[in-house]
Amino acid sequence: MNDTMNQKEKVMGFIYVFLLFASVTTICCFLLFYYNSDFKGFSQKDFAIYKMDRIREYQHAQTKASVMVDSLYNKINQYNPGVQAVYEENDIKFMINTLKNVYEERAWDIRYKSFYHISEFYAMWFVDKKDLWGKQENIRKFRKNLEECEVGLLKNKNDLNNSLKR
Repeated sequence: MNDTMNQKEKVMGFIYVFLLFASVTTICCFLLFYYNSDFKGFSQKDFAIYKMDRIREYQHAQTKASVMVDSLYNKINQYNPGVQAVYEENDIKFMINTLKNVYEERAWDIRYKSFYHISEFYAMWFVDKKDLWGKQENIRKFRKNLEECEVGLLKNKNDLNNSLKR
C-alpha cells in the first residue's frame, strides 16, 4: 500500500489527520474549560481569595450562631417541664432546628458539622431534661403512694390488734 502512494499523498494524509486531531482537541478543550463554571484558572491568588471568602463566611455564620447557642443554652437551662408552656418547648425545638439548618445548608463544608453536633447535643439535653423530670415525678408519686400504703397498713394493723383484744 505504501508503494502505491507517492510522497505528496503521504504528506496530504498526514496534514489531514493532524488538522482533524488539532480541531477535535481544540473543541474538547474549549468545551471543557470555557463552559465549565467551576473552572477558576490556575491563579493561586484567585484560589487564596476564594478560600479567604469561605473562611470569612464561616466566621460570620459562627458569630451569628453563637448568639443562638447562648440563648438556647439559657432557655434549656431555665426550662421547667412541670410548667405547661408549649410555646417554650416549641421555641426551643425551633432554635435547635435552626441551628441544624446552618449545617444542612452547607453540608459539603466539614467545618459546619460542628453546628450539627451542637444541635444534637442540645436536643439530647432537652429530651433528657424532660425525661428526668418525668421520672422524678413518678418517684414522688410512688413515694406518696408508699406513705399512704404504710399509713393504711398501720391503721389496719391497729384495727386488727384492737379487734383481737376485745
